[in-house]
Amino acid sequence: MSNLLPTDYQTFIATSRYARWLEEEGRRETWSETVSRYMNNIIRPKVGAEFNLSEIEQAILSLEVMPSMRSMMTAGAAANRDNTCMYNCSYLAVDDPKAFDEAMHILLCGTGVGFSVERQYINSLPEIPQLFYSDTIVMVRDSKEGWAKAFRQVLALLWAGEIPKWNVEKIRPAGARLKTFGGRASGPAPLVDLFNFTVTTFKNAQGRKLSSIEAHDLMCKVGEIVVVGGVRRSAMISLSNLSDDRMRHAKSGKWWENDPQRALANNSVAYSEKPDSMSFMREWTALVESGSGERGIFNRQAAIKQAAKNGRRDPNREWGTNPCSEIILAGPRTDPKTGNPIAGTGGQFCNLSEVVVRATDSIEDLERKVRLATILGTVQATYTKFPYLRKVWEKNTAEERLLGV
Repeated sequence: MSNLLPTDYQTFIATSRYARWLEEEGRRETWSETVSRYMNNIIRPKVGAEFNLSEIEQAILSLEVMPSMRSMMTAGAAANRDNTCMYNCSYLAVDDPKAFDEAMHILLCGTGVGFSVERQYINSLPEIPQLFYSDTIVMVRDSKEGWAKAFRQVLALLWAGEIPKWNVEKIRPAGARLKTFGGRASGPAPLVDLFNFTVTTFKNAQGRKLSSIEAHDLMCKVGEIVVVGGVRRSAMISLSNLSDDRMRHAKSGKWWENDPQRALANNSVAYSEKPDSMSFMREWTALVESGSGERGIFNRQAAIKQAAKNGRRDPNREWGTNPCSEIILAGPRTDPKTGNPIAGTGGQFCNLSEVVVRATDSIEDLERKVRLATILGTVQATYTKFPYLRKVWEKNTAEERLLGV
């Protein structure tokens, strides 16, 4: 197998983004070693002798097909411990307090997050009582799970009326090597910034529930703190109601100065029906005047029709989408009698494998590549171990194993 990629740029990307550090040898993996690690940890444990594994490996090595590049990066100890990091994207509705720390965990795993702050979801969040400062100290462990659990504790205490303290002494300093996942630590500062932002948000919302823009800003702030090696690594999209004026104007004025965290998510309206002319023009005028090109359009009505076409998907569900908005993902189930969403029943991951089309490819070449990419997607879709997340994530992802070729 060749260790060489066609260009220096490809070599740089493979080495800086996907090659793992080999501690004993004091170097990073070669391209062939990266591919071998992926095959040995992701494909070979699941695929029998009926498939030509050398053909699959050679196709990846030769850049004919690609698996999920998240799984290419994390294959081994990180992916074995938590399959979240193998997936490209996800979606959840903000209808449960756990949505915030779950989004943090997913983003820390390098996976994109689509989310919705539509009123039918955020109305399920608890009311915020009058707050008081307490002596409760939240201890933060130095891991993705440790950060997310600490955030969950802070949120739970705030919803219980307490403003806690926190101890981040166990978090590695900025720049320290992350041996299992790869990359460099950001240090505790971004997490402390999130905690302070969260406390301020809850103080401003005492005696009521979080508004859509407050829930949106919290999710965006979560995305803002996900930093690897000094580089932000979050992909997010936020869905909201057409009639939501706060979200309509989220990126109006000098939002990048007053609310810079909003840069972390693209915003779209979830259209549940065809709008009247006045409502649509009001939305379009705000889009033009903001200069941001937002909010975009997510046609949920079309998503529901598409999901019902082959009869394999649950008809009683409000569908969402991933940050790239090219896939329909499971939002909350709806009550068949009332049509109301059932909180805590949504959440799904999006899989991906790629066919690299060349100008010299014949039909036979393309058919072979699609077949191999489909095998990769099928194998990847069997990995549904998400130990930090609620069981509904595993249920929904296993119920509909997306191939994403």
